[in-house]
Amino acid sequence: MKKLVIAAVATAVMTACSGEREYLNYEGLSMGMSAKAFVDSLKVRGLQLDTAATDETMTVLNNGNGNFMVTVAQKNDTIIAVQEDYTATYNDSTRELWQQKRDALAEELGVMPGANLHGEDHKEALFETSKGCISVILLNRSYPSVTIKYENETREEKREKK
Repeated sequence: MKKLVIAAVATAVMTACSGEREYLNYEGLSMGMSAKAFVDSLKVRGLQLDTAATDETMTVLNNGNGNFMVTVAQKNDTIIAVQEDYTATYNDSTRELWQQKRDALAEELGVMPGANLHGEDHKEALFETSKGCISVILLNRSYPSVTIKYENETREEKREKK
């Protein structure tokens, strides 16, 4: 029995130390997959490639209506970040969307975000996890908008690079 416990502990330690990185998920897609496969999956879901805004480091997709856009930042076919941008005509609709996205992420991730509130029309919520960071930003200026940015790097990894 003692040998069995020791073997189980050893297996757990080796698994934890294996260096296998976990990645954030964006709409059910792992951000650890190749950027090409990720973009292809988004196109299958109905998003259209914006060839004028796309280059070797950034792929831009939209819903065809001009009110929703996804940008995939990449380096050597590795996803660095994914950003959703929503624009609307009315401030109330973006305020509600910001709250819905923030609440859904809090429930999904099981953590409450850090928040910067700059009034009713400029709010930021930052979720920090061991897999990366997610920012939810409301900015109601001349064009009301909500931005959600998923980054594979954690804040600690960013600090280490400096």
